Amino acid sequence: MEKYLQIEKVNLKYHIPLHVLVCILLLAVSPLFLGVENLSAEDTAKVLERYAALTGIIMMTPVFLPEQDKNLRELVCAKYVNSAFVYLTRLLGNVLLLALLLGVYMLMLYVGGCTFPAARYFLGTLAEMLFLGGLGLCLYGLSDNLVAGYMAPVVYYISAIGSGDKYLKLLYPFSMSAGSYTEKYCLFAGAAVLTAAGIFFRCRRR
Repeated sequence: MEKYLQIEKVNLKYHIPLHVLVCILLLAVSPLFLGVENLSAEDTAKVLERYAALTGIIMMTPVFLPEQDKNLRELVCAKYVNSAFVYLTRLLGNVLLLALLLGVYMLMLYVGGCTFPAARYFLGTLAEMLFLGGLGLCLYGLSDNLVAGYMAPVVYYISAIGSGDKYLKLLYPFSMSAGSYTEKYCLFAGAAVLTAAGIFFRCRRR
């Protein structure tokens, strides 16, 4: 347990602070671009799904970034099990931070007079965050290219805005604002598969 706490300590100190700062800034400036006061449940869902969920890309995609240093990558990937746990430890820490940021942001919406089912919207938005981040993580692990990792969820997001649920069906990310929650379960399942695949691809890469 101690070695995994040390991994997360290093992650918090050196690797993730900039990404957390970017997420905080992104959420903090939302009142400049969006109406975030006295929103109905439907409008609150739109803010969470179409704006706040983007932080999932920022927090989850760069889990493998420290291993861009070839020497560090060889050290981490020396043993498959160890490297997988290193990535999982970082990922869990990032997801917890992501959930914390989402919780604080939703509290801000509540204080601003927005009405919404808190637990339902929290879990639904988190599922979308995990899917977006998992998609980036998977492509990063597969291609060993951080830009590709960021571009994959961005393309998916733009496709969702452009085509709506016509083509994405159960993987449509903005379903809460349309009154449907079933898609969120599919997004969560997809996030688990994509994340596992990304870690697998990365551990097999030398």
